[in-house]
Amino acid sequence: MNDKTATRRTALKTGLGLLAATGALATAGNARAQSAKADPSTVAYQLKPNNGQQCSTCTSFIAPAGCALVSGTIAPTAWCELYSPKS
Repeated sequence: MNDKTATRRTALKTGLGLLAATGALATAGNARAQSAKADPSTVAYQLKPNNGQQCSTCTSFIAPAGCALVSGTIAPTAWCELYSPKS
């Protein structure tokens, strides 16, 4: 085997290792982003509207029962202190 073959093989192994590491980091970053949502108890989540404000009219609400900022199942008629009205 000559030096060129060994160099190509080393470069290929290194490249594949970097590609695998990049995929693992992307997967870990996605899991971290999902767990970064607030726990309902930390944002004064309540199951009833507050002065006409409710989750279904918030910019973070994801129908039918989700939120971009708060974890768990979110009732459309609930409210929390992260409320931001849709314009």
